[in-house]
Amino acid sequence: MTASGAPRVLVLAVGMGTGGAEALIRDSLPLLRDEGFDLSLWVLKDGGTQMETIRRSGQCVRALAESGAGAAPLARLLRDLRRERFDLIHSHLFWANLCARVAGKWAGVPVVINSHHGTDGWLTVSHRLLERGTAGLADRLVACSDAVRRCAVEQVRLPAHKVVTIPNGVPVQRFADRTARDRMRAALGLGPGSRVIGSVGRLDEPVKGYAILLQALEILDGTVPEMVCLLCGDGPARAELERSVRERGLSAQVRFLGDRQDVPLVLQALDLYVQPSLSEGFGLSVLEAMATGLPVVATHCGGLPEVVRDGVTGDLVPPGEASQLAQRIRALLGEPGRRAAYGRAGEQRARQEFPLERMVRGWSALYRELLRDKGWRAAA
Repeated sequence: MTASGAPRVLVLAVGMGTGGAEALIRDSLPLLRDEGFDLSLWVLKDGGTQMETIRRSGQCVRALAESGAGAAPLARLLRDLRRERFDLIHSHLFWANLCARVAGKWAGVPVVINSHHGTDGWLTVSHRLLERGTAGLADRLVACSDAVRRCAVEQVRLPAHKVVTIPNGVPVQRFADRTARDRMRAALGLGPGSRVIGSVGRLDEPVKGYAILLQALEILDGTVPEMVCLLCGDGPARAELERSVRERGLSAQVRFLGDRQDVPLVLQALDLYVQPSLSEGFGLSVLEAMATGLPVVATHCGGLPEVVRDGVTGDLVPPGEASQLAQRIRALLGEPGRRAAYGRAGEQRARQEFPLERMVRGWSALYRELLRDKGWRAAA
C-alpha cells in the first residue's frame, strides 16, 4: 500500500504492439487510476506503437528487456518486484502470465491475476503443461469471453473455480463521430459509388482467416460493382497475402493499409465490416466496428457469437467457408436497409453491453475482492 492507502497495482504485458490486448491495456490505464489504484505498467520487451503512444501521453512504462525471449526479463522482474513491493499484479497473455505467477509468488506479491485474451488453440503441448502446472500460483484467471473460459477449463484444464469471465470493452465515444466518412473515402481514393468492405487486425494466418476472405473475394469478383476491400493492419502473413491478391487478380479490389493510428476514421469509410477469423477469443475490432454503427459479417467461432447477434447486428457464417462468406457479403451490400438496421442495433449493443468502463469496473471489483481476502482493509 502507498502512504495514501491506494493499492499498488502492477500491470504486466508481453509488449505493447498493435494487438487488441495491448489496446485494452493502453485504454484501461487511466480508468483504473480513476478507480483509486496506484498503477504501474511494465512490459517484458521494449518497442511497439502502443509504447510510443503511452509515452507521448506522459505516462510511464518500464521495459524489462529489449526482447521478451529468454531469461533476462524474468530475472529482472524477480529483482524489481522485491524492490517495489506491489500489492497486486495483473498480467496479460501467455508469457507475461507465466512470469507473473512465478516471479510474483517468489517476491511475495499478495495477489496475482492473469488475463487470457484468446482460445489458446496455438499452445503447444509443452506450453499447455506449463500453463496447467503454474495456474495454481495465480489467484484468478480472467477470460475475456465465455468461449475463452470454456477453452481454459475444458481444453487446457485450468481450475474452473479460478477462471472468471469479464468481457472486453471499447471506449465507445472514440467511435461516435460520423463526420469524416466523405473525407476519409476521398483520402483513400474511393469513388462515390464504391462499395467498401474492410477488416482490422493482425495479418496472422491461418488464425485471422484473411486467406479465406481472399477466396470469397475471388468468388465475388465481377459480381459486385465497384467493390473495394480495405485490410487495416500488419503482421507475418502480409507478404503471402499480398502475393495471393496478385495471383487471384484482385489487386484493383484489395488494398493493404498497414498499421494505422486512425482506425476510428478508417472505419467510417466502410459500408460493411468483415471478420473472417478461424479462431477468435473475443473480437475487439468487431466491437469497434459495431460502435461505429457498421453492420458485420463474421464467423461463428470463439467469442464472436457473444459479440455479434446473428440476424440482429450482423450475419454469422461458419469459419473457413469462403462461399458462404461471399454470399453474405453480396447479400448485405445489396440491402442498404438491412445494413442500416444492423448498424443501429450494433451501435446500441456496443454502448449498452460493452463500454470500456464496464470492463474496468469488473477488473476493479475483482482487485478489491481479492485484496480484501488477503487482509487489505484499505481496499474495501
